[in-house]
Amino acid sequence: MLKILERSHGNFIGIEASGEISENDISEITPQLDELIERYGKISWLFVIKTGRYETVRAFYEDISWLLKNLKHFDRMAIVGETKAEEILVKADGLLFGEKYFDISAIDEAWKYIEGIED
Repeated sequence: MLKILERSHGNFIGIEASGEISENDISEITPQLDELIERYGKISWLFVIKTGRYETVRAFYEDISWLLKNLKHFDRMAIVGETKAEEILVKADGLLFGEKYFDISAIDEAWKYIEGIED
């Protein structure tokens, strides 16, 4: 399941993934993201991983295809997770795509990062 987090505003969007992520979940959320991209040109994105996994290979393909197609429209990206494995994967992936990892205990800092707020 994918859900938009309440703190989302303007071109700052937070999404939480939990349980199984279906093709339907992807098709429901991507039009909302497309609308934000059309309105603002670029969006900053916070993604919270809570045991989310793809229901089918097709769901994974749809999600990754949309992301790669729209990567140029992302400003700051924060991935929030709970495990060392997630941290290692995001840091490695960040070398290519520029996302930054935050532990779930630092979710407020992740929001500040995508919002461009410096302490």
